[in-house]
Amino acid sequence: MTRISVLSHRDVAHELGNLGSWIESRGWTLDRVYREDSPLLPNADALVVLGSPTSVADGFCAAPAADEIEWVGEWLTSNRPYLGVCFGAQVLARSTGGSVSRMETTHRIFESFDDVCATELEGRWAVWHEDAISAPPVGDVLATMPHAHAAFRVGDAWGVQPHIEFTAEIVERLGRRFDVDESKWRRLWEGLRDHEDDHRTRAHRLLDRVFLK
Repeated sequence: MTRISVLSHRDVAHELGNLGSWIESRGWTLDRVYREDSPLLPNADALVVLGSPTSVADGFCAAPAADEIEWVGEWLTSNRPYLGVCFGAQVLARSTGGSVSRMETTHRIFESFDDVCATELEGRWAVWHEDAISAPPVGDVLATMPHAHAAFRVGDAWGVQPHIEFTAEIVERLGRRFDVDESKWRRLWEGLRDHEDDHRTRAHRLLDRVFLK
């Protein structure tokens, strides 16, 4: 049976949402791995790295985040599939020669991307981030936003800035956890609320592309 490990924090930005329903639908074995435990590389067939309130942006990268860049870089040498979501995509960029920069404001919206090169990335996606990715020269840029690369691939490793795991309920819990004024996440919440089934279907389709093709 295929084993997939998911790296996250233990109690923030840790909810699996659409990722969890996809893993269950494929009958894969799930291993949760937590940053707080300073884990060794997992003995798994595939790895997903989820978001984080920490940063790997130039000038903002603290020691634990720098360690995670090296940790992911080591995983990549095994040529096993990898998916980085938001912070996980930023870690992938840094570990493969790309860069990450801090933006002036946090970007929270439900939107479609530009320059989409993979049909699985078409449609509107949940975006919540304050750091902008510049994909590595060795990578293939798969979608862009006006201020950043939205998705890219380096071999079998994919980085996607959108939170493909998000549901409306996850957005609300995250906003309240960080005491973000509701007006700043309401449009994102509404977009997911009104298009939740479609967002889940497209997230599953993208995960199929990353891990099954």
